[in-house]
Amino acid sequence: MTELTLADRRDAYARVFGKWPAGVPVVVRERDRDVLYATWVLGNDYRVRSGFYGAYPHGYLARVAALFPDIEPSPSRVLHAFSGSLPPGPYTRLDCRQSADIDGSVFDLGASIDVGPFDLVYADPPYTAADAVHYGTPMINRGKATRAIARVVRDGGFLVWLDTVWPMHRKDEWITVGRISLWRSTNHRARFVSIFQRVRR
Repeated sequence: MTELTLADRRDAYARVFGKWPAGVPVVVRERDRDVLYATWVLGNDYRVRSGFYGAYPHGYLARVAALFPDIEPSPSRVLHAFSGSLPPGPYTRLDCRQSADIDGSVFDLGASIDVGPFDLVYADPPYTAADAVHYGTPMINRGKATRAIARVVRDGGFLVWLDTVWPMHRKDEWITVGRISLWRSTNHRARFVSIFQRVRR
């Protein structure tokens, strides 16, 4: 099977969300490689009622999935790290308040937790120490987390990291292939979606 290019992924996204052309990613050259750039304005949707602080904004997961039409959701292919209130579904959940599929910490991936390799990992960690207090967890070390996730992602697989910063990562493990600014509505923090591809070993 031929691997999709970033232009293919852009086109796949446009087929699903083309009615909002401003959000369709563009492919730009950055340091001699292609990178997807976009701005997504999701709007406020009061149907998001997980009752859990920091739940994914309505529509976010569908937009990300549109970029990966070649990755069929299944527990063996998709991992949600820091999965919070995410209900059971066709994926594996870690660090989840609702009976996680894996018992342990993201830092245990590839060590005491033997899973994967996954094709796609979603990560939505606490953004600040104050956010971590809301979750009832310690603040994470982003560099250690991206390194642990790298151990369970196949060569050429992807990590989609939602945060207020571009997270620390090792360049011999991850290549940045997407930078998306995400806006929900007024009086919400702007967030950033960093899309990484696992370096082939």
